[in-house]
Amino acid sequence: MGVTAIAQDSWKVCLDRKVLLNTSTEDAEKNVVKISSAHLKKAKTFSVNYIDGSPQKGWERTIMMFNEQDKELGKQTGKKFTLKASGLKTLLDKYRTIKLYTINSPTDPKMKAQVRLRRVHLCTLVLQ
Repeated sequence: MGVTAIAQDSWKVCLDRKVLLNTSTEDAEKNVVKISSAHLKKAKTFSVNYIDGSPQKGWERTIMMFNEQDKELGKQTGKKFTLKASGLKTLLDKYRTIKLYTINSPTDPKMKAQVRLRRVHLCTLVLQ
């Protein structure tokens, strides 16, 4: 008897090579990453790497950054979101809390208009 494994989406939040969060569960309460200004000064790059468990052909992933008032601060298309640590520090100094979400949407505009997109919470960054 064979065991069928369902490939699950997962994501990693990193500061340079240090993994701050590695999960496959959407949980706004648990997926909180506290970052200190000192760490941001030392680091060069902040990144979120999204791994699609079962990628869909004709769909594209977008990772977005919002403040607590749900104002979009930035977005990047693809499975990787990168930002200079100094840029993230500037945003965190201003907003204190930043939320990262992802959506997966069809590349076909006609199909995109018919599909209801759901934002998936990846993590919340909090300046310590």
